[in-house]
Amino acid sequence: MTGLTRLTPVGVLLIITLISTPLAIGDKCADECTCKWKSGKRTVECVNRTLTSIPDKIDPETQVLDASENYIRVLPSRIFTKVSLTNLQRLYLKKCRMQQIDKDAFAGLTNLVELDLSYNLLSTVPSKSLGKAAFLRDLSLAHNQLERVNGDAFITTPNLVKLDLSNARIVDIDANGFRGLESLETLKLNGNRIATFHSDTFMPLNKIKSVELQDNPWICNCHLREMRLWMFKHNLPLIIAPICHGPDQLANRPFNELELDDFACRPVLMIASSYAEATIGENASIVCHVSAIPDAKVKWFWNGKLLANHSTLNSHQKIYIYEEGQFSKTSTLILTNAQESDSSEFYCVAENRAGSVEANFTLHVSLRTAGMAGLGSGQIAGISAALVVLILFILLIILVLFVRLRRMPVKDVKNPRGTIHLLPSDSNQERNTLPSSPSGGIRKADEAETSFNETTKPVSLTLNYVQRTTVENNTTDYILEEARPVIHGPRFSSSTSLVPIDNPDLIRDTRTSIEELRQFTSEQLSTMMEDSRLLYSSLWDTRERTSPDYNSPSVASGAFVSKESGGGVGGCIQSLPMEQFPPGAKQLRVWQKGVPVLPPVSALKRVLGSTRSSPDEGYQEGTGTDV
Repeated sequence: MTGLTRLTPVGVLLIITLISTPLAIGDKCADECTCKWKSGKRTVECVNRTLTSIPDKIDPETQVLDASENYIRVLPSRIFTKVSLTNLQRLYLKKCRMQQIDKDAFAGLTNLVELDLSYNLLSTVPSKSLGKAAFLRDLSLAHNQLERVNGDAFITTPNLVKLDLSNARIVDIDANGFRGLESLETLKLNGNRIATFHSDTFMPLNKIKSVELQDNPWICNCHLREMRLWMFKHNLPLIIAPICHGPDQLANRPFNELELDDFACRPVLMIASSYAEATIGENASIVCHVSAIPDAKVKWFWNGKLLANHSTLNSHQKIYIYEEGQFSKTSTLILTNAQESDSSEFYCVAENRAGSVEANFTLHVSLRTAGMAGLGSGQIAGISAALVVLILFILLIILVLFVRLRRMPVKDVKNPRGTIHLLPSDSNQERNTLPSSPSGGIRKADEAETSFNETTKPVSLTLNYVQRTTVENNTTDYILEEARPVIHGPRFSSSTSLVPIDNPDLIRDTRTSIEELRQFTSEQLSTMMEDSRLLYSSLWDTRERTSPDYNSPSVASGAFVSKESGGGVGGCIQSLPMEQFPPGAKQLRVWQKGVPVLPPVSALKRVLGSTRSSPDEGYQEGTGTDV
């Protein structure tokens, strides 16, 4: 009583405050939950209360919420913001049969450091949802149905220190499945269905201190070699050692009893050809390619005998063995001074802790074959390259010559501007009277422009048909040029007095000018005319020829009268006989550079006996003059 009487009003107020505080907390706690202080944290426990969602009548200052063993199948978007529980630091939602978590379900939980989602029905890691709790350090997804951890599954939680993926039915983890977990220290993968790992899976885990791998069907071959090497490098203790389920030689053996080289794969021989050839007296080489992890030991056998490097078969033969590479190794056997008796089978045997394989090679030693077979591959390649270069050089020369020929200018092209006058022999008066036409002026202009050095583009050529009258009609058509007779003779003139003819194919310098005729006597002119007639009429005329009668009326009627004739040469010219050609004779231009000559008879027959599609067809064979 004495103590109670000594209480001051301040003490009484303090006692009342302490008594009323838990009552206040109890008043803000949901009916289904229990609110209390636990481990220095304001804690709300709603365990096994048949909840289907997060309760909303909870103090906003709550730091720990345990809603395990309920029926919260879905966590909707911003659910913790709606119930004003953004101050949560620890959240336990295990055994809630949860199947789906919205990507914004944990929005606002900036202080959350521990999340337990174990014993639920999640099929994938909720990466996007976990990204809203950026400072999460402890995550448990144990006893879910993940089956696979995809790449970058934890890239949104870089601050994770503990990760529990035990008993989550995981079969495979992507090579980048743990990327972003540089701060991870503890990893639990026990109780899954993992048999092997990708070589780079554990590379991001630089701060790892503890890992649990037991209760998985591990196949302890070369594919786990990198993981075991990583464990040795980080000196990770194995509280419970994993047990190998394969291969057969390592079945039921724990990891801690195995060396690094025990995690091996059987060697694989990569043989391009099992047949080798050699020449008597030369070295024979056999190559064996082996791929194995760890590297395999290669041995060579011949006739049941193990061959060693630098071993001697006899006084003339030795064995050399060269190796290069490690996991992909090439072993080369060289037999010096090979003989025909060495033709047999050699065996290449590769072996490591996973097993051994062998391959047989057949060596055939023969005499040197002739030709290319006796050359080495390098020599054959060199000869082939030289031939290719030579062919390309020849083709280049041909191309250059072709281009130069295309660019060469055409020379000595005749001027096509010529005219031909055909005078009908209706009467003697018409024959003796020369027409007054402008052809003289045209000829003079043409003569002034004609030059054998000029280059003119050839024009399209046509074949002219000149109708010659027969002897019975006693008439003759003449090609006239300013009162000058046309005489076919063996003389050629390169003067400018060329006959203007309509056909450009005719060579005009084969006509004899009047000035040249005046220097001959009457007898000489008669002989020239007779020779010309004999030459040309022999090609077409099949009739029997007779000597010309210069005194006959037919000759007289066909005589050519020159304006300049008065006596002397003029009288001789007047009495010259005119050659006669059969009807339908063709005029043909055949020429060559230089002096025109008579064309080959074969060319004439071909041209005159067939129809040409082109005026120049047939001119290429032989040389000749106008016909």
